Amino acid sequence: MEELGGKRLAVLVGCNYPNTENELHGCINDVVAMKQLLIERFGFKEEGIELMTDEPGSSVIPTGANIKKALRRMVHNAREGDVLYFHYSGHGTLIPSLKPNEPHRKDEAIVPCDFNLITG
Repeated sequence: MEELGGKRLAVLVGCNYPNTENELHGCINDVVAMKQLLIERFGFKEEGIELMTDEPGSSVIPTGANIKKALRRMVHNAREGDVLYFHYSGHGTLIPSLKPNEPHRKDEAIVPCDFNLITG
């Protein structure tokens, strides 16, 4: 693949919610496969990819606060011409919207492993 200018940065989050009534079974597999795809097909470097999962032994658990920190760090380190990529695999939900013009009066949210919802 031909290099486009700039660096490529990614935050990949996989939440399986182990040992909860909301447990999933493929989200960590999703982000591991996405990491390989980004490296092999799209020229990302491993050091430019932050992988967060809730599997036992993970160095950074994908809590709401940790996901937001990783996204802020990625944006802070970006410059014009860089490629930024965020991938989330886990539960999502709808919450009441506070926006007056939202036609369905619902906003989407992702559900980190600590259930501290992320909107917007």
